[in-house]
Amino acid sequence: MYVALSIIVLFISILYFLFSPIRKLSEYVSALRFQKRVPFPKISVPEIRGLGEEMDRLFRELAGKEYVENYVQSMTHEIKSPLSSLLASSELIIENPDRLEFLISNIQLEGKRIQTILEKLLELSSLENQSQLEKTSNLNLQDLVRETVVSSISEAVRKKIKLKELTEAVWVEGNSFFLGMALRNLVQNALDFSNSGSEITVRCGKKNGFPFLEVEDSGSGIPSYALERIFEKFYSLPRPDTGRKSSGLGLAFVREIAKLHDADLQIKNGTSMGVVARICFKKNFNNRTGF
Repeated sequence: MYVALSIIVLFISILYFLFSPIRKLSEYVSALRFQKRVPFPKISVPEIRGLGEEMDRLFRELAGKEYVENYVQSMTHEIKSPLSSLLASSELIIENPDRLEFLISNIQLEGKRIQTILEKLLELSSLENQSQLEKTSNLNLQDLVRETVVSSISEAVRKKIKLKELTEAVWVEGNSFFLGMALRNLVQNALDFSNSGSEITVRCGKKNGFPFLEVEDSGSGIPSYALERIFEKFYSLPRPDTGRKSSGLGLAFVREIAKLHDADLQIKNGTSMGVVARICFKKNFNNRTGF
């Protein structure tokens, strides 16, 4: 009887030893199929680990090829317009020397637009190639909001927009540099689409026990036809004060940062006016020491 039990226990142990890494590998492959960013699992069986590593390598090579092709196509399409404008302005300088100042200003503007597109693309591609965050720490979102408001206050004053904060001490595990960039992008968006005399509120707190960052403006809101496209790379709406469009990469950039922090980026029109942009974290930290 004792021998039989020992054999059963041994058999179950062997099955667990074999099937546990297979299950991990299966879950990993399933995540890759749905384009989720997950680190390669720890697998103790060398043969299964080797198979998994080969599959991982193949997937990344294929994904990288498609990624490069998509980026080259997108970049070519987006740079074509400002480049055409830049070339047209340079040709008009010869024909219209009396408009020299205006044309040079336009050349500088379009050149800066190309530079911005390229810089944003590099930042975005760097984020999209990361499967997990590096250099994380316990962060107080309240500090992040205050720093962002301080850095944005001069532009708000220039545009005669009231920029205020409503915060409480809320801790998350994350990268302060990336989260700061994400929040600044959301605040900049709000500033771009807000009219003189309006108000922008930057918040942090907890909803249903989970931390969030939020930027709410009192502008005209997002047109219904654009709501489904706002996360598309290079999709941008004209700014109300200038009529010009941005690189169209800001929200895609913010969403990638949110994903790396296991968070969701939600953007919707306010109940009466304006837009509410919110980063919702899926992990609940009680204080600066952890969960």
